[in-house]
Amino acid sequence: PTIAPRRELRANYSAEALPDAKILLKFAATQVVVESYFSTPKPQWVQGSNDYFSHDRRIEQRDEGVVVYDTFTNKTAENLGIMHRHQSNLGDTLQKLWLAGLEKPSATGESRQPANCTTFGAADTWGLGFVASDDVFRVHCTNYAVDGSIGLADNNLVLPPGASYTAQWILVPVEAPDYYRFINTARRFMGANFLIDGGFAFLRGGKLTEAWSDDQVQRFLEYKSPKYVCATIESNYKGRYSHGTAFQQVDHEQYPRAFARWRRLYPNVSCLVYFHCFLDVTDEAEVQFHDARTLRANGSQANYGQEHQRIFLPMTGNSYGAAVSRNVDIILDKLGADGVYWDEHEYSNEQYHYGEPWDHFTGDIDPESMQIRRLKSSVTLLTEDWRVNLATFIQSRGPLIGNGVPYTRAMVALNFPCFVETGAITNCTLSHLYSPIALGDHLTEQSQQDAYETMLAALDYGCVYHWYNDMTVTPTHKTITSQMFPITPIEIHAGYLIGKERIVTRLSGTYGWGDGSRHELHIYNDKGEEVADFGAPFIERDGMTWTELRLAEDWSAVIVRR
Repeated sequence: PTIAPRRELRANYSAEALPDAKILLKFAATQVVVESYFSTPKPQWVQGSNDYFSHDRRIEQRDEGVVVYDTFTNKTAENLGIMHRHQSNLGDTLQKLWLAGLEKPSATGESRQPANCTTFGAADTWGLGFVASDDVFRVHCTNYAVDGSIGLADNNLVLPPGASYTAQWILVPVEAPDYYRFINTARRFMGANFLIDGGFAFLRGGKLTEAWSDDQVQRFLEYKSPKYVCATIESNYKGRYSHGTAFQQVDHEQYPRAFARWRRLYPNVSCLVYFHCFLDVTDEAEVQFHDARTLRANGSQANYGQEHQRIFLPMTGNSYGAAVSRNVDIILDKLGADGVYWDEHEYSNEQYHYGEPWDHFTGDIDPESMQIRRLKSSVTLLTEDWRVNLATFIQSRGPLIGNGVPYTRAMVALNFPCFVETGAITNCTLSHLYSPIALGDHLTEQSQQDAYETMLAALDYGCVYHWYNDMTVTPTHKTITSQMFPITPIEIHAGYLIGKERIVTRLSGTYGWGDGSRHELHIYNDKGEEVADFGAPFIERDGMTWTELRLAEDWSAVIVRR
């Protein structure tokens, strides 16, 4: 096949807002009706304003889809639960279904994944996608399909008396039954195509790596080819990993030593240190940060599996937010790191907090009585202001890399590269609305060959790769990661990724950018070794240039645009 980025980024469709919260979409020689339903405590499903709340809708037709704005205003003197769902009954025309990026062979199911809050249904020749796009809807979103209907819902919205809120969601008509055609459109709506300027690897400091020779360290870095190298925290606080304010109570001498060595052996490296904002393992934390405890529904404090791994809410103005932010000052000032690696920056283990303060948007609503069972808060929404301010501060000083993708628009707008963990390779779909980066699989990778196979598997989901294991995966040669970056994604696909600067692929095809650029080619065999003098025709046709690749199984390639 001939493979190049789409040039005409416009869908041939029309959209009309109809009474009773309906939208008529016409495209691809078909038409579908999208219907919306809202709960009331009567209990009753309605399709417009009523005694409990007013509803106003505005639709905005853009080149590639429709942005829908639904404004709800609570008319009562009490907190009001409003479940809202938006769906289209495709009936027997529904042939395939993707929820949060995963294909569902039964064409039914549901998903609650803020990272990839998408529903996509495909007929024979076309598809229809839904995306939750405002902060509250994205965090609450359920993507679903049942009995031929596909859609998305917020089953947790609660508004205070007199309060207004606007839910924002996107309808994407696609003139092909192709999930990647849809998700690339959604990525453009969500602002996901920004520069990933370099590779990443973990490398701990301390006794284990200090025992390595300079040659070992240099080969480790040169062969993994990262721009960013992250030193992890140690289990040096009472035998525990020094999460939270425990980091402020331990010795840090290994970090400056490690950084000096890395910079000497591998010039231009950016040295990062691990940071986690929700976990604290100090014995006094439960009392010291009592106002910031993350509470479960039964009133107990949430933890990460062990009692001492307590989870807190870092917020502007509370005790824990002020205390744990000092870790970043230590990392950047005392340790001399260039930047920060931020683990689990949206939430940790518990998505919801049951207690004060309330986020003024979230609760558990009984699906039958439609009454509020109890209030709760999204950890992501409660802590967003604090996290955005800290992330902005880190970026003012140097690089920021994250684990897990941002959920809110303010965090997304910071454009810091984030990866997803691949203990299950299907987790790659969780990166599809942000930077498409897969972290190596810490469970199965025991060798460079294992790591290379994960790189290929990640490409099956349109993702590039960052290195994980340091002590178990010591490389013996450079591999495709040495040519993956920098890359600014234009499109992701099953088996390849097209960036402004380069194309990374494991599939045969005739590749180009639809222009007259020159191409520099790097080919890797099934062991991840670069192969010199690979025969790949360079074609010039109608003012455009193409590279024809015929790749054997488990071979891969990078085409660099010149």
